[in-house]
Amino acid sequence: MNSILTRLLAWQIGTLIITAAFVAALTYQLTWTQFSRDRDLSLEKMAWAVIGQHGRFPPPSQEPEYYQSIVSQVWNAQGELIFASRPQELMPRQKPGLSTFIWQDEEWHAMVVSDGGITVQIGNQANARLLWFREFGSALIVPFTVLVIIMGSFIAIAATQAFQPLRRLRQEIQQRTPEYLSPLPRDQYPDEMLVMVDALNDMLTRLDQALLARQRFIADAAHELRTPLAAIRLHADAAHDNTGQGGRDEALGNLRRGVERASHLVNQLLHLARFDPQFAASRPWNRVDLGELAKSEIIALDPLAADKRIDLGLNLGSGDHKVNGDGEALRIAVSNLIDNAIRYSPAGGCIDVSIDSDDETVAVTVVDNGPGIPPEQRERVFAAFCRLDSSIPGSGLGLAITQEIVHQHRGRIILDDAPGGGLSARIQLPRNPSRNILPS
Repeated sequence: MNSILTRLLAWQIGTLIITAAFVAALTYQLTWTQFSRDRDLSLEKMAWAVIGQHGRFPPPSQEPEYYQSIVSQVWNAQGELIFASRPQELMPRQKPGLSTFIWQDEEWHAMVVSDGGITVQIGNQANARLLWFREFGSALIVPFTVLVIIMGSFIAIAATQAFQPLRRLRQEIQQRTPEYLSPLPRDQYPDEMLVMVDALNDMLTRLDQALLARQRFIADAAHELRTPLAAIRLHADAAHDNTGQGGRDEALGNLRRGVERASHLVNQLLHLARFDPQFAASRPWNRVDLGELAKSEIIALDPLAADKRIDLGLNLGSGDHKVNGDGEALRIAVSNLIDNAIRYSPAGGCIDVSIDSDDETVAVTVVDNGPGIPPEQRERVFAAFCRLDSSIPGSGLGLAITQEIVHQHRGRIILDDAPGGGLSARIQLPRNPSRNILPS
């Protein structure tokens, strides 16, 4: 299995087995050497004891240090001392068995055994045991030091190998540029990292799509601006070259309409940028009365409707029409729907704007008697710069901006056929939308 956990366990278990075998062998050798040394010292001690039985004792300066810490005494059945390893320093006789006592201001341990009328007492200085333990324990420091060094080295190697995929991932990410956003190869990484690799690949894909969308947007915006600017230049040249008052007035009128078209496109582009999701969270929200908002927009757009002799009316349903949201954004959304209805409605047509609400939502519906939108095209018209009829002036951004604003308010926009022919555009908004998550 291609897994970091499996690799770490394999390295650590293998290291533990190898190191434990090595340390066990080394400890065995050191323990055996120390045991053999102590056994030989015991033989030497017994040899000195035999010499002592014949009344001959080594000078204190010649006694082995190990032997000096052991005192042996023997009594006969009458209680007479018949042997003492240190006749000049007689140890007090203790009761049978193991005893601990103080002699010559030091702690001693003695074992007393009686058999056949003979009593033997062997005493050992407690400090001598401690010295022997320290000497033996110091020998064990070597294998355990080796154990720590070997295991630490192997663990460091294991960790280095285990985290190698992370360093490779960092290098792969550093190689990505706006021009090179290819997905990361999944087969080069262990199982634990695949979730992160998949998430990064998803992010790279979305980033690539966003950059492509931005490039297309810039190209489309430049294309859309080129047309009215070229028309403005032509009309300006015509007004400059035309000496007749009638021709000049016509050229100036066309020039004015070209400027208005370019201004409308620029304003829509600014609106599209202002209501981008990354900036929407910083905009203030408050209580917005959609009824009053729709009324003010109808008044503002009524001159456009009057130029085409369009009957523009408002039907306010009963109840409260207030929602929590960005008032300026909602004003632009409603304005775009009414403006589109005016642009696509025929001269002498009719546009009805209605507001209805319930306990949870408030809806704004704009119904016109224009050409409508075929069902198969209703998703496409929300794309930026999409215009089904290029003969009608417009930027192709109104519905894209409106949809983004509605999504930011957790609402939905519905396009449908009008009852008498035409288009019904309906915005449905919750009264108290949440702002904690921006829409995608």
